[in-house]
Amino acid sequence: MKKLIFVFALVIVSCGREKKEVSAPVNDKFSIVLEAVYQLDDSLSVVIKKDGYWDYENPISLSVKGQDLAQKITVDLPEQVYLENFQVTLSTNKEQKHLDLKGVTVLNNEKVMLEGSALKYVPYFNANSGMKWDEKMMRNDLNFNGEYPPGFVGNEQLESVLMN
Repeated sequence: MKKLIFVFALVIVSCGREKKEVSAPVNDKFSIVLEAVYQLDDSLSVVIKKDGYWDYENPISLSVKGQDLAQKITVDLPEQVYLENFQVTLSTNKEQKHLDLKGVTVLNNEKVMLEGSALKYVPYFNANSGMKWDEKMMRNDLNFNGEYPPGFVGNEQLESVLMN
């Protein structure tokens, strides 16, 4: 009888234990999603900061088809690269006079790290001399005559969001 109780108790205890699942490590997979109106065909490029350094040797370039409506442009970063900051050259087409940049969102493994729609991205980035905000038209005027092509870079606020 004692053996039966012992076996019964052993079965109950072993069935009640939760099995530990071995989970695979999660790889970082960052994406930058721009929402913008490009009226003319153009291209943009993204340079990322990783391991404390800007990776100017490996920019990520994309072509953009011009249209009158806003489009979402997704820039996928290489897997297993932790994004610390980034800068974007928004236009290389000198005929592009204006750009309506409606949003900049940052995702990691499809989870939103920075929700930057409806101009909520503005405090996290600094525009260079190639971009000037047109308050009346609510868009950026592009200038290709300066030191840099039109673009922006993340500031300390963006870095603090990405490091959390």
